[in-house]
Amino acid sequence: MDTLLHNIRFAFRTLRKNRVFAVFAVLTLGLGIGANTAIFSVIDGVLLKPLPYESGDRLLLVRQSAPLAGRPNAGVSIKELYDYREQTASFDALVEYHQMNFDLLMKGEPDRVNVGVVSHDFFNVLGIRPIFGRTFLAGDDAPGADAVLVLSNSYWRKTFGGDPSIVGRVFQMNDRPHTVVGVLPAVPLYPQENDVYMSVSACPFRAAAEKRINQNRRAFAALTVFGRLKPAAPADQATADVRRVADRFTGDNRGVYPAASGFTATTLPVRDELTRGARPLLLILLGTTAFVLLIACSNIANLSLARLLRRERELAVRAALGAGRRQLIAQLLTESIMLSLAGGLVGLFFASSTLSMLTAFIGRFTARTTDIQIDPRVLFFTIAVSFVTGIIFGILPALSTRADLVSSMKQGSKGAGDSPARRRLQSGLIVVQVAVSVVLLVGAGLLLASLFRLQQVDPGYRGERVLSAEAFPNFTKYRQFYETALARLESEPSVVSVSVTNAVPLSAITPGAAPVVIKGEDASSGKQPTTDISVSSPGYFATLEIPMLDGRDFTKADTLDGLPVAIVNKTMTRYWQKGKPLGSQVSLDSGKTWLTVIGVAADTRQYGLDRDALPQIFVPLSQAGGIGGGRFIVRTQAEPLAFGQALRAAIHAVDPDMPVKNVTTMAELRDQALATPKLTALLLTIFAALALAVTISGISGVIAISVSHRLEEFGLRMALGATRPMILNQVVWQGLKLVITGLAIGIAASFVATRVLSTYLYATRATDPATLALVCVALLVAGAASCVAPAWRATAVDPLTALRAD
Repeated sequence: MDTLLHNIRFAFRTLRKNRVFAVFAVLTLGLGIGANTAIFSVIDGVLLKPLPYESGDRLLLVRQSAPLAGRPNAGVSIKELYDYREQTASFDALVEYHQMNFDLLMKGEPDRVNVGVVSHDFFNVLGIRPIFGRTFLAGDDAPGADAVLVLSNSYWRKTFGGDPSIVGRVFQMNDRPHTVVGVLPAVPLYPQENDVYMSVSACPFRAAAEKRINQNRRAFAALTVFGRLKPAAPADQATADVRRVADRFTGDNRGVYPAASGFTATTLPVRDELTRGARPLLLILLGTTAFVLLIACSNIANLSLARLLRRERELAVRAALGAGRRQLIAQLLTESIMLSLAGGLVGLFFASSTLSMLTAFIGRFTARTTDIQIDPRVLFFTIAVSFVTGIIFGILPALSTRADLVSSMKQGSKGAGDSPARRRLQSGLIVVQVAVSVVLLVGAGLLLASLFRLQQVDPGYRGERVLSAEAFPNFTKYRQFYETALARLESEPSVVSVSVTNAVPLSAITPGAAPVVIKGEDASSGKQPTTDISVSSPGYFATLEIPMLDGRDFTKADTLDGLPVAIVNKTMTRYWQKGKPLGSQVSLDSGKTWLTVIGVAADTRQYGLDRDALPQIFVPLSQAGGIGGGRFIVRTQAEPLAFGQALRAAIHAVDPDMPVKNVTTMAELRDQALATPKLTALLLTIFAALALAVTISGISGVIAISVSHRLEEFGLRMALGATRPMILNQVVWQGLKLVITGLAIGIAASFVATRVLSTYLYATRATDPATLALVCVALLVAGAASCVAPAWRATAVDPLTALRAD
């Protein structure tokens, strides 16, 4: 302990005498350690901590799919859920979930709420207990039971100010009174967070579908189903149970589950599903920050090696006075660990200041963000990383100390240069820094190139001066509401065209894959045709300026009593092999109802700028059979957002209790669609720029120290006839050789490392030559620029002074 305290005091005095080096080292390490701490805190909260549910490791999702029909997630129907409950023995319970949007009527303006419709034991399976009131009981699922609601913690606090007396209050929803019976704690809910939760009997759509399950096994196939394994049941047994039941579905009901669809079922851990979207990106960011820390360590190790040349005589004197090699190494390691621990403190400040930004970013990929925080686990990680970092950048300078006193005294004398072995080590560290920087810069460049190409994508529609707004009337009166509201909006002088739809492009809606039958076309030899079903009123294609390639748009003559009609997009026309789409008939309900195709519209990027158009069929709002559009789109002559108030007024004139939500322009929706790739590219670019800055400063520092040791040599060279440009070129070339070597290694490494980014790239190869060339040019220019200042200093030496030096 005495030795340790002595080393700490001596290290403190030494670093205080070298304040510039100490401050630079602490800040550099602080950025590297802080970036790793911030990313680890996110990984710990999202991936490593156990789920905040009771027996979370035993929760399994039942996933049905029809891969041959292009449906990776086919959903579970009500009848299928009941069969799984009856015919599997591996689960304690199987629960259901689906999400809806309803109007919650209260005093003041009504509120459009996200509603999770769940079975009565949903919260029991998750092990979630309410903080007020109760959750659902078995009787709440019974047909005709009183409608009850459970509020999420966030909605309770946001809307009701955390009022505990909310339990027992009654609200109107779907023309029925709904009583609040409980409030949930602040925990992430699977599969997503909702404002309120209702029992399955209170959902009018599910209740209506349950009456048809004996006639249609796939009625309401929109359920997410998961369950808790029995304590003694292994996960593979549950998977086998589910597959056995699914095989029974297909064997007994070939008309419902055609072999051409490849229908199957399996189980997946809920924990993996909850974090599936975030896991790859988090691992990429962790690797990126680890590279940044590696560059920082290499940089500080290099500067420490350069400092050792000036400390050789000091260390030699200490050795002459009896200090052993182990003691000298311990002293140098103490200094490096003190620097890294100070860097760790700076890193904690950096991590805490950026954590909210990272949490918001990763919240785009997973709902599990409530456990992200700087807790004791993260503090332990930071301390451990700081110690390891101190050892990594301190061990090389420590081991390079000389055991030979005579050599050390000579090495530390004035005019002496650095040893060849140490110069090779310093050069190697610079090459490593450059190589790692190249990998990060190439990754950032690929994401930026992908983002640029994504921004140039033609979405297939024209969104200028188009406003979108959500207004979902009660399902019992939606048709009359829309007709009246559309008439009012059409009468506004600044309105060019208006329509109601459920298919606003890029509005965070999810695609469907409903089976479709085309009269006269044989689908038995290939995949079962599927389509995404959209609803629109007349004027949809004109409002978005989507070209009609053939046929006509919907008109007001396409009424419920008229000929059932449909419009298909260009991608869907590939299903017609024997004839043309126009005038043919299609069915969305296995041949019970036939729709005549009256038009073919151009494709649009409906579900993402990076996603090709899906086969899509539009049915008129008036013939949609109770499926409301819910979203107004208005093309105006004026500024779209300025029309927002007029839009609200027109809707409230029809129904004053109607909530109008998400009033936004199509341009803003496009920006929102680009937000995630923008943030991803920005984050990696920041890390890459940080790595480049540290690398360039390292090159400049090492070259500067090398020049300071060779000033007499350069003076002598000039005295013997060398010109200043010759000296300048020599020093710059010394640094550029290291940059070029690092570039070659880094480009080769990037061919492998950047493949993990393929999922995040659009129309950009992981070996994009333009990006690689740009990175090479940028690094060569930056490397040359970093050598200019020390090279210029070398040319400023006075030859006479150099000749008098020794």
